[in-house]
Amino acid sequence: MKAVRYDRFSGIDGIYLANVPEPVAGPGEVVVRVEAGALNPGALPALHGSSYTPGRDLAGEVVAVGADVLGFTTGDAVLGRLQSWDAHAQFVAIPADQLASKPQALSWDVAGSLYTTPMAGLGAIRAVEPRSGETIVISGASGGVGFTAAQLALRAGARVIGLTSDAHFDLLRHHGIEPVQYGDGEQDRILAMTDRADAFIDAVGGGYIDLAINLGVPIDRIDTVVDYRGAKEKGVKSLGTTDAGGSPALAELAALAATGDLHIPIAATYPLTAVRDAYQALADRKTHGRIVLHPQDLV
Repeated sequence: MKAVRYDRFSGIDGIYLANVPEPVAGPGEVVVRVEAGALNPGALPALHGSSYTPGRDLAGEVVAVGADVLGFTTGDAVLGRLQSWDAHAQFVAIPADQLASKPQALSWDVAGSLYTTPMAGLGAIRAVEPRSGETIVISGASGGVGFTAAQLALRAGARVIGLTSDAHFDLLRHHGIEPVQYGDGEQDRILAMTDRADAFIDAVGGGYIDLAINLGVPIDRIDTVVDYRGAKEKGVKSLGTTDAGGSPALAELAALAATGDLHIPIAATYPLTAVRDAYQALADRKTHGRIVLHPQDLV
């Protein structure tokens, strides 16, 4: 089978496609025929030697089941995550507890895009617990984390003010999010729209914790999914993907996406043979939405 490999820190040029043996399901594992898997921005620093090992999303069909696996059988459609390059392959062996069932109405592309980034948005929402009638401000509201968090906050009954570029104003307004131009003067622009901010989610980094504090947001209602050093220094929360609730929470997001109550935009899809092009598109940051690999497509 074909699988993506990376064994030297040379950026996108170090990614290559290899012929490798098909995996075998060990105890507690299933083998999944991967139909779709999103790329995540956190993978880019790892291409240059970052110690962070990024999670990778995937969705596909179970083709083999190992010993001691409960809840899945061959033919099941699933989605989940794997924290290795093995996710970018035609077949992958994966612990069954890292999977959730895919709703029939959910597309492969969205199913293969739900873990790393949308789960970070869910983790942030659970950190700040927006309530009905409150106002929450989200930096990077048009990005993968912020856009998910904004939609979930609206579902909780909160008013959402989203910092973004003017190119994404219409998108946010379409989903009930009130856009504010990010950059110099953003604090004044926020205060022109509201006399209080009850919670703040930072999906960008670079000083947004200070903005939240200057807006008067209580320390325990500020969460960043990016600025871990700032969170430690200022005493705010830094909860994200791994704090959202694992596979049960992933199943909740899948159900919302399947019914149209959570919108996960897909920007582009690539065959496995074009994996470098896919990562370059991710690095260029010129598209809105997830960039997805199709491992079964080789041309």
